[in-house]
Formats: sequence, structure tokens, C-alpha cells
Amino acid sequence: MDKLSRLFILMLLVGAASMLAACAAPEPTPEPTETLKPTRTPRPTRTATLTSNETITPTSVALASTGGTPTDAPSPALASAPTNTPEPAPIFSGTPGPTPTATMLGDCAEIWQSGYYKMYADFKTKMKRFDCMIVQASDVVIDCDNHTVEGMDRQGHGFWIRKYGFPILQAPNNVEIKNCKVSNARDGVFAEAGTNIYIHDNNFSNNYDDTDSRRYGTFLGLTEGGGIRLDNVQGARIENNTTNNGAIGIDVRNSDSIIIRNNTASNNSAWGVHLLNTQQSEVSGNTLKDNVRYCTWGSGVVARGCDAGAIMLHDGASRNTVRNNAISGANGSGIFVKAHNLRCGDDNVIQNNKINDALYNAIELGFCTGDQVLGNEITGNGSTYVGISFGFATNTAIRNNKISGMRNQGINAWNSRGTTIDGNLISASHEGALLSWGEWDPKQFGFLSPSPDRYASRDNTITNNTFRDNALAGIHLLNSIQNQVTNNTFANNAKNVWVEGKNDGNVIAGASP
Repeated sequence: MDKLSRLFILMLLVGAASMLAACAAPEPTPEPTETLKPTRTPRPTRTATLTSNETITPTSVALASTGGTPTDAPSPALASAPTNTPEPAPIFSGTPGPTPTATMLGDCAEIWQSGYYKMYADFKTKMKRFDCMIVQASDVVIDCDNHTVEGMDRQGHGFWIRKYGFPILQAPNNVEIKNCKVSNARDGVFAEAGTNIYIHDNNFSNNYDDTDSRRYGTFLGLTEGGGIRLDNVQGARIENNTTNNGAIGIDVRNSDSIIIRNNTASNNSAWGVHLLNTQQSEVSGNTLKDNVRYCTWGSGVVARGCDAGAIMLHDGASRNTVRNNAISGANGSGIFVKAHNLRCGDDNVIQNNKINDALYNAIELGFCTGDQVLGNEITGNGSTYVGISFGFATNTAIRNNKISGMRNQGINAWNSRGTTIDGNLISASHEGALLSWGEWDPKQFGFLSPSPDRYASRDNTITNNTFRDNALAGIHLLNSIQNQVTNNTFANNAKNVWVEGKNDGNVIAGASP
């Protein structure tokens, strides 16, 4: 046998051996596979890529709203967003992102998927389902394109941002609502929780109000309903919205890092802007007018006021900034930091606001520590009782304000200590500044310490101010001790400095009687 033949036979033997080995080897055990649950087929999606000047003509049937108990599956009320939908631009980045693909909405719906959604029609909520748009997802943008959501009987929410996921609920992140109109609902928007929420360029007027046609209601402790409501939100911007004719224009509770800027909140019966237990937030550049109600006061008299006001900081609202707001008309109070029998609002800054014609106090705060009132312009035209009023407060700074036309005092500090009143101009009022101590009703102030010395009017500094044309006195000290009154300018007051009662340790320099 030649060499070539032997090589051929050897190759055949090797191939046969390989085939026998393969046949003898056991087959691999397949990996266990998950049993798939049946899924619902999503309805067809109508999408459009939007440009700044494109007009979309709706051709699809309006998406039907559904009721029932929500699950984590997409609701049939909403067409699924396409898988290739670009993510919306970062809400707070300030830089444009790619042009998003829009899922078009023609009726109220539940949103379970991230995406960009746009209304192409006006909506009305349905009987037995008063909430219109329910957002249970993150990275959602809703553009109403100036369409309207009309509620029913002022119940339910125009937009409801709510927790999602079972069994561990999570708060939506990155939700934007813009160019919307909501009326006749409980709230225009209600966010029960969330992070990075952006609500802008909407009109949420003519929603729930707890007063009657005369604007008569209960004396306020707390109320619900109106334009925008945020609860348990970490980081939000509320900008360029109109929230008129409800109970509360903009209502933020148990939140922090909220910016409320350049909104209009007028003719609400409770408050234009309300912060409750909300910290490190900003209320700036807003226009607020005529936020007030009628109620029956403790004496049985029906009158306006009732703790209503333009801006209310309430129950532990601390370390906030309220600045550059325009507050006018018959607000019960202009800016009110309320802590009566509640947690204090400490270390707030109230700065550069213009406040005209508040009914009672242009700025009121009390019981708390470290609040600053700086550079505000306050005019009363004889109708406002007090420009800046506070009681039982510690280390309050009142600097560089202009106050005129108060029925009673430009500044009234009752039972307070460590106050600095510096660089203010107070004119044409009954009194420029009154610092006093007085007994209080233990039934009304039962939460205070019974020790009167703890709330003595003492250790205050009044310096570098101008008091002019005040009918009774420039400065009035009544049972107020250990004060420094120096370097003030007086002109045409009935009295420059008037001291009554206990006056131990006062230093008064540069003032004639």
C-alpha cells in the first residue's frame, strides 16, 4: 500500500472515532425557562415628531378612560409609547434635548410609562372617576398645548402625580406639566410625592373653594383645594402659573427645595401661597392680590381676615426665602409666619417685597427665632394695622425697610427679646415702633411657658433708623428693659421717644422727648 493510501485510511478512522464519541456523550440539560404570564396587547399608538411650528391634525379616536384598581401593567386608557421614543430633555438642565416623539392624548388617562405626552383636545372628567390625568411613572412630560381639563363638581384632581410600584412604592421622578388649563376640580395638580417636579405656564384657576358665594367660611386653621398642591416633594419648580379663585393658589406641604417663582395667585379665600413644614425653599417674584375671606371672629363679629393672606409659612416652615413679591389689595395679611400652638418657622428671610394695603399686618411672625425682615416696602394708606408685627420672638432682625401709613405701628414687637431694628424709615403712622411687654390670656396661649420673665421685652437694639411724621411717637417703649436706642433720626413726631412702665437698663442717646 502506497503512502497516500495509508494517509487516506488514517483520516477515515479518525473521523469515525469522533462521530462515535459525539454519539456517546450525554445531551446537555436545558436551563429551566420562566413561565410567561399572558400580557395585554397594547392599543395602536399614534405618535408624531414635534417641531416648534408644526400643527398636528388629530385623526385617531380619543383614548378612552378606564376605572378600576390600577396595576403595574400599562392602562388600556393610554396608548403605549413607542420603544424608540427619545427620553425628554432633562427638566432642569436649561439646555434643549432631542425633539421628542409625542404620544397623543385625546381623553383622560393613566400614564404608566416614561415619555412625552401631548393633548390634542379638551378633556372632561367622568362621573365616578373625578381624577383626569394620573401619572404613575418617572421621566414624564405632559404638554397640554393650551387645552383644558374640566372637572366635575370641584372633585378630584386635574393631574394626579402618585406613587407607583408594588410592593415597594416609589415616588415619581422628573415629571413636567406645562401649558395646561384646569377648572372645576379639587386641585389643578396634586403631587402626593415626587422628586424633580416642574409645573409651569399653566392656568389652574376656578377650582375648589370652601367658602360660599359671599366668600364666607370658617376661621382658618387649615383648608384644602385650589390650584397646585405638592406633598412630600423633594426638589420642584413652580413657575409662571395662574392660580386664582380657589381656596389656596399654591400649596406645598412637608417638602423641601421648592422654587415658587413668577406666578399669579389672587382672589383665593385662604392663601395665595402656602408652605407647611417646608424648608429651604423660595417664594419669589410672584403677584398676589386680594387673598381673603369673611368669617365669624371669636367675638361673634363677621369680618374679613381670618388668618387668610397672600403668603403663609405654617407649622415648621423654616429656612425659606420670600423675596421680590408684589402683594397688593385686601389680603388678610401680606406675609404671615404662623406658629401659634404649632412648630416654629425659624431662620426665614423676608426680603425686598412690596406690600400695599394689607388688612391687618403687612408682615406678621411670632414665637420663633432668627427670622429676618429686610428691605421691604410697606404702605398702608391708613388701612393696614401694623407694618411688621411679631410676638414671643427671639433674635429677629428688622433692617432697611420703608414703612408708611400704618393705622397703628410701623413695627410692633410684643414680649420679644434680642430684636435688631436697624436702618428703617418709618413715617406717617400712629407710632413708628412699639416694643412692649404685656400679660397674655393663658387659654389662648396655653402652649407657652407660664414664666413671664422668659418672654420679657428686653435686650433689643434700635439704631440708625429714621422716624418721621408719626402721630403719637417715633419710638414707644412700654415695660421694655435693657434696650439700646442710639443714632436714630427723628422729624416731626409728636414724641420722639416715649418710655412707660418698667424701663430698667435702657440706654437712649441722641433723642429729645
